[in-house]
Amino acid sequence: MNKPSARRLTLCCALLLPLLTACGGGSEAVCPERNEPYLASRNNPALRVPDGMTQPNRSEALTIPEAKPGNRSGRTACLDEPPSYFRSSGTTARSPEEVVASWAQAWANREADAVVALYSSGFTAPTDSAGSSAWLEQRREQVATGPTPDPIVEGLRVEPDGEDRRIVRFVQKFGTNSLRKELILVRESGSWRIVEEKVAEVK
Repeated sequence: MNKPSARRLTLCCALLLPLLTACGGGSEAVCPERNEPYLASRNNPALRVPDGMTQPNRSEALTIPEAKPGNRSGRTACLDEPPSYFRSSGTTARSPEEVVASWAQAWANREADAVVALYSSGFTAPTDSAGSSAWLEQRREQVATGPTPDPIVEGLRVEPDGEDRRIVRFVQKFGTNSLRKELILVRESGSWRIVEEKVAEVK
């Protein structure tokens, strides 16, 4: 092959290579150019514990949900959004603070099943006019179709009320409206669940 032909072949290959390798190959979706912070995430080395100090208990560490990218055609696609850290569906909340964070985030995401799953089987409705089952169904509908709150609550305070019971107070915002709420959580099977819910004040 003479030199001009070799140069033309090299140029052709150089032009075709980006098209063949875009986002994993010819049949895959082409990734849009993004500058999201999670795209630069990385694992950091474990912290070194100084001599004379005990190792931290990693059994209570939170697990970041696994990302499951994909599209309707079944092919692997680019990850458009990071997985929700506080998504509660299919996970076990390990602390009262995480229960409330999961509850608020799932409500903001309109994940009605995830919200209702955080209530105890022994939940007591705040009013006598509605039974617990009916109240939870109303909450399910409220999450699915009603106004959405901010995903993060404000002024979270947790008070112990016995070994397996906690009182949690915070402010939940729905746009310009604020509700001061009180949740009572009990420990069930190694996790915490909401057994009572009260609105203390409306602003």
